[in-house]
Amino acid sequence: MELERTQVSSQPLDRLVEDLQRLRNTAGDVSYAEIAALIARTREAHGITPAAARVARSSVFDAFRMGRRRINAVLVEEIVRALGEDEAAAALWRKRCLDAQFSARRSAGFVGIDRPEASGEPAESAAPHPPVAPLTSHPDRRALAVALTVALLVGCVGVNLFGDGVVDKFHLPVWLDMIGTATAAIALGPWHGALVGVLTNLLGGLQGNPETLPFAPVNVVGALVWGYGYRLFCRNRGALRFLLLNVAVAVACTLVAVPINVLVFSGVAGHASDLVASTMVAIGEGLWVAVFSANLMLSLLDKLVAGYVALLLARFLLPMGLGRGPELGRQ
Repeated sequence: MELERTQVSSQPLDRLVEDLQRLRNTAGDVSYAEIAALIARTREAHGITPAAARVARSSVFDAFRMGRRRINAVLVEEIVRALGEDEAAAALWRKRCLDAQFSARRSAGFVGIDRPEASGEPAESAAPHPPVAPLTSHPDRRALAVALTVALLVGCVGVNLFGDGVVDKFHLPVWLDMIGTATAAIALGPWHGALVGVLTNLLGGLQGNPETLPFAPVNVVGALVWGYGYRLFCRNRGALRFLLLNVAVAVACTLVAVPINVLVFSGVAGHASDLVASTMVAIGEGLWVAVFSANLMLSLLDKLVAGYVALLLARFLLPMGLGRGPELGRQ
């Protein structure tokens, strides 16, 4: 039946969009591009080809836009699953989309109501239903997610301390105290990584290595560069970008570590890099140049090891539902 040319009220859909925006904020303000990537990955896991599974970022953005007259209920279902809702909750969101569109058409005074089955939706959704409250909060599941995130943070601190202990025992020319920092930064976010870094240096100082305390800013800077750099620069963009990211972390950490090393420890902080620096000073290099050169050379090796090990750990942890990390594509 042909419908009257009457403007459709978008109020029911606006309320749904507001709740969808609230769910996105609760999930950590996940970007539209990340949501699209998660949806594509889920579709591919169900046997859809990569080309057919791809969803445009603009399509996801439109689902969060106010003033809609129609909304793709199937896409909304996929979006809320990407934001952490389970299958049952996602199905209720889809049903709520259909109900909202039905209510909008009915309140607009159509002569004939465009039944959902005419648009390919299930026939049983055609009749009006009581509004379905958005499932934006699941205390039990969110409490479990928080517990798992805390466990991951603790584990990352443990990985850092273990790596530092291995270096001390075998006098290795690297640090290995930022693998956990990089893992948390990539899997959970830059500030989670920064927290791991600060806790690592604090606990290291309490365990009898007070010289590690002044170097806490190095761990923080490394976490921020890894976390933001991965999300903004190299996610799903090839191996070269991730290699360059680790180089950038090495340079950033060196720029922060060298002033601490020279001004606080006079260039002798008790690490294997001190030997390289002292050798350079002996052949005529200035203290700052020697410490910078030695630190940068060893930091490049250290951050490459930490970065790639962290990427492998993050790929293992994210499918377990830990955190809201980025899509970890092949590098």
